[in-house]
Amino acid sequence: MAPPHICLHTRRASLVFLRRHLSSAADTQRESIHARLKNDLKAAMKAKDKTSLPVIKGVLSDILYAEKNPVTGATFSKDSDIDVAAVVQRAIQRRRESIQSFADGGRPDLASAEETKLEILSGYLPTQLTTEQIEARAGDVISHLGVSGIKGMGPVMREMGISPAQAPKGKVAEVVKRLLTANRSC
Repeated sequence: MAPPHICLHTRRASLVFLRRHLSSAADTQRESIHARLKNDLKAAMKAKDKTSLPVIKGVLSDILYAEKNPVTGATFSKDSDIDVAAVVQRAIQRRRESIQSFADGGRPDLASAEETKLEILSGYLPTQLTTEQIEARAGDVISHLGVSGIKGMGPVMREMGISPAQAPKGKVAEVVKRLLTANRSC
């Protein structure tokens, strides 16, 4: 049996961990994505969470690489939620591709592991826009600008104002392109 002072210390440590974790969940709106990742890394290390720890370390590594990259490093800021969200979006896209590859390869066990990692990463992004919401906004911008055809894609994309934290740029571009080509054929 452990001495009473050790048990008391362990209880205090777990209470402190719970308070910090719960308060950080409440402060999610004020905290940047990078700061949340750093705090969750510490919490996962203390909790010895073997599921989320490598995912968080991987994203932080991607952020560090983007920051040090000579091409993107000059414009990248780890304090900018838009920049960090773009890195998280790319990590999510890699996970989706892995899930598809594992499913096609007949490895549902690895696909479910990747789905778990995908859920962890998705928790760091703000609420994502649905395709219908993107279509509605794109339709408004297209009618406001009065453009049609693929040549109007640049002005529409600039006017859309959807941050990469809300929706991947590829998804937005796909919707805009589809709407512009549909308007052209009418």
